[in-house]
This record gives sequence, structure tokens and C-alpha cells, in this order.
Amino acid sequence: MEGGNCFWMQKTSDQSEHACGRSCSGGLVWLVWLLLIGLASCQGDQASRPVQIWKNSLGLVFVPVPGLSVWVCQTETRVKDYSLFVKETGRPWPEPGFHQTARHPAVNVSWQDARAFCAWLSEREGRSYRLPTDAEWSQIVGIRPLEKAACAPKDQPPLPGHHPWGFGSTQKKNGNLCDTAFGRSDFGIGYEARWLSEHDDGYPATAPVGSFRADAHGLHDLAGNVWEWCEDWYDPPMNTLKVLRGASWRTGNPERLWSSYRGPDPPSCRLDSAGFRLVVER
Repeated sequence: MEGGNCFWMQKTSDQSEHACGRSCSGGLVWLVWLLLIGLASCQGDQASRPVQIWKNSLGLVFVPVPGLSVWVCQTETRVKDYSLFVKETGRPWPEPGFHQTARHPAVNVSWQDARAFCAWLSEREGRSYRLPTDAEWSQIVGIRPLEKAACAPKDQPPLPGHHPWGFGSTQKKNGNLCDTAFGRSDFGIGYEARWLSEHDDGYPATAPVGSFRADAHGLHDLAGNVWEWCEDWYDPPMNTLKVLRGASWRTGNPERLWSSYRGPDPPSCRLDSAGFRLVVER
């Protein structure tokens, strides 16, 4: 990276077998210790510290987050990852209606689809993958201590000003949000919701994962790009809607950018602005 020196050391084991009998070239068991020298230059204004990461057979990178027993994927699940799942299972997957590359986040994925992907990958690798819980997602963005412990997601209090990037105002580097890049595209024609007219992130729709700076844990796109499905019901005990967190490329309303905001949708709903992030049991 420009402006700093980044060094890393990688420790790999011999080639291993997945639970299903497929082999992967150490991808399942790679334990990588990444030592960043001068991290302030490599990761903006984050404090310099060693970051422990683990890479799975798809090349998805996971990191530990303080307070969680699971490891969290650095990025949202990509088109290249979900495409393999669709190819092997034959699961329906509607086109999004806009251009995406292999590095873009998979969209038009329902909660049910995301759960099926987790089951497929868990069987493929012999590990336990799932969606983050609502409480885990709050812990990731640092607001769990401010929330009610025994409370349905729909009843959690709003926390104005708390964003995944902190308390600062929205800036171009914060994430792929609904701004002038969206507004001047075909999507902006007749769009009734608000967009951020003072910003231009360069992406009218989804952006390749990791295009914007990471948080202190090394996680990308917690604000914007795509809404992320969580395990929980939004409205227990009725249990008709599932929780979505994190906003998307269609989000410009300020309150929907707060870390505390939950977007409810039916578990069968597929949206061109919704995808998912994995966690894996340690």
C-alpha cells in the first residue's frame, strides 16, 4: 500500500479434506498472522496493532471481534462465493438488473437463501457457519452495551449519531450509500426516498466488497453497500419478519444510517439491496 510498509507472516498446514471429501489447498486451515507496520498509513487513522485473520476455502477472510465467540467475515458474501453455491445446488437466483463482477456482494438473496448457503458451506468444510445474531451485529458496531439485554429487535431504542464509522458526519470514505452517484443514474429517476446530495462515492449501485476503509476490527461495508440479514426475528412472538442491518446503496435517510437501525423484511424476500455477512464458530 502507498505511504506505509505492510508485512505479513503466513502459517499453513498440509492439504486437508473437507467433511464432504473434497480437498482444499490449506484454505480451510490457514491461520494467518498479519503484522501491520505503520498501520496508520495502511488503514487510515486506526491504531497500530497486530490483526489475527483466518481464510476459508472460498478465500473469505474472518477476524475475531472482542466480546464475540464467533469470527466475523471481513466482507459481505461475494458474487463469486454465491455463484458456486448456486451452481452446486441449483437454487434459483434472480439477476439484479445492474452490472456486477465476481467481487461485488451477492444480492437478491433472501434470508432463507442465506441460511441455505450457510448450511451448504458448513457441510462442505466441516465447520459451523451462520448469520450473525442481532446482538452480535450490535456488538460488532460497538452499540450493544447501550441496548436493552432482553428486548426484541423492533423495540430496541434508536441511538442517534451512532454510526459504524463513529460519530462523525457522513463522508465519501464511510461506505457505499445513496448519494449523487445514485441520483444521476437511471435509479434516481422518480426515486422518492432521499439521497445524500452532498456526496458522490462513484457507485450508482453496489461496489466491490472492501472498496471502502475498514473499521478498527478490519471489517468492511458495515455501513452501506447491502443490507445484511441477521438470524433473529424482528417481531417476536409474531415472527413474521427478519432483521436486516447496516444500510445499503439505496439508503440516504440519516436515521437509517444509524447503527441501531433495523430494517424488517419477510424471510422469503429477495432485494437488490440485501445480502449477507457470515460468521463462523471458533
